[in-house]
Amino acid sequence: MEFSTISVDASPSHSHSLIPPVGNLPAELLIETFAFCAAEDPLAPLTLGTVCRLWKKVVDESPRVWQVVILDDKRYIPASQSQAKLWISRSAPLELDVKLHVEDANNILPLLAPFLPVLRRWRRLTISGAREESIRLSDTFSRLDTLNDLSISVYDDEDANDTCRSTFVQYSPLWPNRMVMNIWLTKLPHAESMIPLQFTSLSITEQSPLTTQPDPTAVLGLLKSCPQLESFTLSGWMEAENYRYHPLPVVSLPRLHTLHLRRTTLARAILSHIDAPVLSKLYLANLNISHRISPEYLEPGDSEDEAHDYSQSPWSDQATGMGLRNLIARCNPPIKALEMDYSDMRTKDFIYVFDHLTELEDFLIVASDMSNTVIRLLKPYDEAALAANFNAASTSEESDNDPCLSPAPSLTRVKYTDRFAPEDTMEEVGECSRSRDRYLWTSCNRIGIGDYLTHDHYASNASFFAAPLGHFGNQTRLSRAPFLVQNSDVIRDTKYQDIQTPSTD
Repeated sequence: MEFSTISVDASPSHSHSLIPPVGNLPAELLIETFAFCAAEDPLAPLTLGTVCRLWKKVVDESPRVWQVVILDDKRYIPASQSQAKLWISRSAPLELDVKLHVEDANNILPLLAPFLPVLRRWRRLTISGAREESIRLSDTFSRLDTLNDLSISVYDDEDANDTCRSTFVQYSPLWPNRMVMNIWLTKLPHAESMIPLQFTSLSITEQSPLTTQPDPTAVLGLLKSCPQLESFTLSGWMEAENYRYHPLPVVSLPRLHTLHLRRTTLARAILSHIDAPVLSKLYLANLNISHRISPEYLEPGDSEDEAHDYSQSPWSDQATGMGLRNLIARCNPPIKALEMDYSDMRTKDFIYVFDHLTELEDFLIVASDMSNTVIRLLKPYDEAALAANFNAASTSEESDNDPCLSPAPSLTRVKYTDRFAPEDTMEEVGECSRSRDRYLWTSCNRIGIGDYLTHDHYASNASFFAAPLGHFGNQTRLSRAPFLVQNSDVIRDTKYQDIQTPSTD
């Protein structure tokens, strides 16, 4: 058998003639090759740049190579944030694809934070691991100038996966070009893991009962990360017994003009530790609770209320009142609207607040058990009676005139509003000591008191008697103003507007 011989020349010159060296490839092919590698390896651009001077030049000068950003929460969060900033800078002005793999959904906000200032460059967001989501953002964000609204929902671990979520949703059908960033967490991020955020509106809401109570430090830390904040809402944390007092930082919010606090025992901690010099609207809702609030504070004003007025929620009254006192003492905000829905203060706190809020224009209180003392202080009065009181006090002579609150100069009169007939008026208002009387709706669009006034008498009489919650003494009449109070655990609704102030001339 004969064998033929095949000769192969394996010399370097022959090999190079068949397969060109990578260094001889056109720059366009190198860029596409590097971009392919970068889409699979989070640090590929940095690695490729260390091979040789040519590759480093191609990588550094080609935004295409940096278009895909891959972050993993296994790395130190600040290191991943630094990586994101570098990729954002090197990829400009091209669009970005952001890929997150997170084992802990609480890390989503800190990892996405560096990309928020360049949201118009986002092309696609992909989240995997603890959360699964893939969304094309270029069409959505192309209509936006900025992303202003952040909504944070706090869940317990066992409830964290029960709700379908999208990170970016439409704010309202009425505003199709306004988007909200939604984040679901089991706890608020640590301050050290956050970088400054440019949101102007922030909402933090508890969506399920928590097994671990929040430390107000976390809330204040998040506020510190939002120095441009103009509106803040906190709601849902009604239990804070596990929190123990420790010094809290004071957060400067120079643009905050609207603050909502609902169903939370953190009201004092928040109000006492923000510096909001332009705050003009304050809304407090469902802050009253009947049990003691921890921790114990020992600050000026924490002493027992000298009025000794009855309250169903003395501890939350003190917390709310002290929070407002500390806020006013720190920055004296120009609050024009104050609304309190099932939220109260001690008598001395009401007096302090109304004495110091000199620009107050609108005060609304609902479902309150404020005392007779406060209601008497809010009643209409004339300058002559006030002068008589003042003269009697200065001469140590007793006066039979009722005391009254010296209100803010911007308020010109008291107005009590009937919530069932807001356009109508009533001539007289009274307090009734019969706290168990039932209120009935009458044909004359008023609330009558069962077994107290007959229908015919009530229909022909412009008077209205109200038995506020709590313990009241003798009847006191407030005239020339409509007023609504409902008892028996229903609603109490008082609108305080424009109280006449005596001249200071």
